[in-house]
This record gives sequence, structure tokens and C-alpha cells, in this order.
Amino acid sequence: MEMDSHTKTSGAPTRANADIELLRNLPVMSITTENQQDVLEATVPLLAERLGANHGYILLTKNSSFYPKGQLNLTVSYNQSQDNTESTFSNNLARKTLQDDQGQLVQDAINNQEFFGDPSFQTFNIKSAICVPIKTTQSPLGVMYFDSSDEKCGWGENDLKLLEVVAGYVGLAIENTRLQQEKEKNSRFIAAGHASLHISHSVKNILQLIGGAVEVIDFGLRTDQIHRVKRSWDILKPNLERVRKFSLELLDFSKERHLELAPCEFNGVVQSAIDSLRAQLKEKKTKLHIRVDPEMPTVKLDGERIHELATNLILNAIDVVNEETGIVNVQTGYHKDDGIVEFSVNDNGPGIDEQLKETIFLPYESTKNKVGTGLGLAIAKQIVDQHKGRIEIESEIGKGSTFRVYLPCSIV
Repeated sequence: MEMDSHTKTSGAPTRANADIELLRNLPVMSITTENQQDVLEATVPLLAERLGANHGYILLTKNSSFYPKGQLNLTVSYNQSQDNTESTFSNNLARKTLQDDQGQLVQDAINNQEFFGDPSFQTFNIKSAICVPIKTTQSPLGVMYFDSSDEKCGWGENDLKLLEVVAGYVGLAIENTRLQQEKEKNSRFIAAGHASLHISHSVKNILQLIGGAVEVIDFGLRTDQIHRVKRSWDILKPNLERVRKFSLELLDFSKERHLELAPCEFNGVVQSAIDSLRAQLKEKKTKLHIRVDPEMPTVKLDGERIHELATNLILNAIDVVNEETGIVNVQTGYHKDDGIVEFSVNDNGPGIDEQLKETIFLPYESTKNKVGTGLGLAIAKQIVDQHKGRIEIESEIGKGSTFRVYLPCSIV
């Protein structure tokens, strides 16, 4: 009897230590918007192994503001044997967990009076089920659910409490990512508001030029003086383009845009960006040289956003160089060992002082604003950050600047 008693008391701390180690190893506190699905998919099997469960699930509400009528969506599914793709979770138990806002432990599930005749328990011969709510300080997010068809399964209050702790971590982590998204969104709106105020004077002047040009064009058409129409069109067209760029870049900067990763011919995207700027290059007589890495593979990036990135950095360089002697060098490179693609833009402009380097990626912090709209570099930095890359500046006053972008990539 003494040996049994000793075994039982020494086993409890062992299990407690194992649970503490499990909590330390769970990746839930590293959840971000981008890796949320991967983290949840890695968490469920670890918990299923700890419980000895046959199946594990995470179900999140489609829209928590419509709770309890909101639909529960299966987000993560784990099957120990991997021989059955059907979901075994009980909708009744999941809904009750959300409605009561507390964990539920169901033993002898097939004969349990509260869930007697539950189709999931009956169909899949479920003996035990355990379900806990995932919630935030504001609303329920969903549930974490495990079940077992083993008659010897002996889940108890300690197992329920462990899952409640994990679900609490998951809820806090998801809420933190949502709050971070809201913060970033609000920051973009504030910056866009400041940008709108900044360009309002410029737009007013542009509209006055457009208005005057329209009147002359109208007069020229009525009096059949085509030479007046042509002269005014040369004023009207570039100013219409400036207003268009103001509007599109404000929208682009202020709205939340998710990456759409797909096979991308990096060199081709950069060349396409250059082609789109031929008119500006011709207008300023700027010379542009491009050198691409012939070993560049097809990579997985958001090609449309990379096109914007390249366009904005090249346009920035065109804008700062001398009208007659400007030179812009564009280069791509592939760093195979690091899994990184590089894109650089060099100019022979006036250079950037150290103080401006600290703020140059903020809206309207650059000292120039000729062809561009003042948001180009801010959008470029936004795109680099989205791709988890980095952007560096090398510059010397009077000799020019180089912007270098490094982007992690996967090879297609």
C-alpha cells in the first residue's frame, strides 16, 4: 500500500511538469495574421497526443458579432489514424460550449442523457468528448474540441482545465493579431488623412490648370482653332494623370491589401515596371540601365505588388536626378544560399542626408515631389514589410543614392 501511495503522489507532479513543458512548447503565442492557420494546425496534434484523443478540431465563428446564430467553421481537423476524412465532432456539444461559455466534458457519450442520440457520437462510436470555448475579452471566437472512441479514456477536470488554459492563450493571441491589424489600419487612415491635407493645395492648383485648359479646348473646338486645342491638351493630359495618381496612391496606401502569392518571373516584373515608365524617362531625358541576374528562378511572390514596388523606387530615382544628365541603374540578384532575391535602384542624384534617411519612408517626408505624389516610398516600404523583407539605403551627398530591397522567396 505504501508503494502504491508513493507511486500515485509522485506521478501527479510528473504529469504537471509534462503539462507545463507542453504549454511552453505550444506555438500559440507566436500567432500572427500570416501564420495563424499554420500555428493552429501545429497545436492540435500536440494536444491530441497529450490527451490520447483520436480526433481534434478547432472551430471558429464566421462572424462573432452574429453569435450565437453565427456559423461555426471547421478551421483545423486532426485524425490520429488518418484513415477517415469525416469530421466526428458533435455540433450539439460545440454549440452548448459556446452558449454556456464554459468547458464541457462528456463521458460515456453514446449513453449520455444530455446528448442522447447525438448522430456524431452514435455514428463514430465516440466514448468521450471534451470541448472548451476560445474567447476574447469581447466575444467568443469558437471552440477547441477533442474526442476518443477508447473505452478506457479517463479524461477528468485536470484535462479540462489544461485545455481551457490553452484555449485562453489561443484567444488572447488571435485577439492580439486583430488588435494589431486594427492599429495598422488606423495608422494608415491617419497617414492618408495627413496626406490628403498635404496634397489638397497641389490638387487645387492642378484643378485650376485643368479648368483653364478645358475652357481653351472648348473655345478651340467651337471656333475650329485646333492649334489652341493641341496646346491646351498638352497642359490637360499630364495634370489629369497627376490627379489620377494622387487618387490611386491614396486609396492604395489607406486600404488593407493581402498578399496574393503566386509563381512570379521576378526579372520580367521589374522589366515591366521599367516599360511603364518610358514616358517619364523620355520626358526628362534620363538614361536608365538594367542588369538582371540570368540565374534568377521563378519565385513565389505577389507579382502585382512587386511591380508597384519597382515602379515606385524607379520613379523616385527619376524624380531626383538632373533633367539632362540623370542616370538610373536597376539591378536584380538571386542569393541562392539565403533564399533571397535582391532588387536595387541607383541614381546619380543629390543624395540623402542621414536625418532624412530616418523618415524618408513616411508619407511626404522626402524633399522632392516632381513627378511623384509623395506616397511612393511609403507604399514601397509597405510592400517590402508585407513580404517580410528589408530595404536599405546607401547614399552620399552630391553623388547619389542606392535603394536595396531584399525579399525572402520560395522557389517554384
